[in-house]
Amino acid sequence: MNLDDLIQENYDLMNDNDHRIWQYICRHREECRNLSLHQLADACEVSTTTVLRFLKLIQMDGYSDFKAFLKWDSLNRPAFNQHSIEQNSFNLTRTITSIQQADCSELFRRMDQADRLYAYGSGAVQKSVAKIFKNYLIFAGKLLHVIEGAEERIMAMRQMKEGDVVFLFSLSGNNPVLNDYAQKLRKKGIYLTAICQDGVNDLSKLCHFYLPFFTQKIDVGHPGSAFYSSAGMLPIAETLVLKYIACKYQKHSV
Repeated sequence: MNLDDLIQENYDLMNDNDHRIWQYICRHREECRNLSLHQLADACEVSTTTVLRFLKLIQMDGYSDFKAFLKWDSLNRPAFNQHSIEQNSFNLTRTITSIQQADCSELFRRMDQADRLYAYGSGAVQKSVAKIFKNYLIFAGKLLHVIEGAEERIMAMRQMKEGDVVFLFSLSGNNPVLNDYAQKLRKKGIYLTAICQDGVNDLSKLCHFYLPFFTQKIDVGHPGSAFYSSAGMLPIAETLVLKYIACKYQKHSV
């Protein structure tokens, strides 16, 4: 596991200072290998305590552990594979085919019966897709509340009633904060739908309905960085709304 993997797993827990530190590290990886703790803190315009809290947040044992990760990343410099572009396009096509063929009748029935619909994303891209999903659902005559931040998660859970529907957007499906939230919601009788990558993951097991997108790790040509396409979440959101509209149209046509 490299630094980028640790950031992805703990992204939802990061605050503004954490983002500032990570952005500096991303832009100055080689330089950071030779910086002391005090030098890194000064470069990020934060305190040394803030840097150490950030490292603890991403499951580092300390600054020496962080420096070891940087060194390891530099020794394992990846090369960009041109075939990754073709594979990424193929995965997107697989995702679209999968959502087109998915039987969503039970989900749609739950959506019709629910008092409220919610959506929550475990990262920046996931939150953005959740907001786009909200806009799409307006055309289906449904209101969706997008949950943002830790405090809003708690407030929303207090307002939820048994039978409400929550859409959970995740890249890996193994985000500990999101999955803990899913467990609590399930105990309240909330109907959960997971939108996350295909494969074995905890979120798909916690939710009642699972809409996977296909992706893979793509090395982007510099140490410690890998790209996981989350583009599949958007066609899932869009196609799901169109299928829901089609389902309602068929009911009214009968």
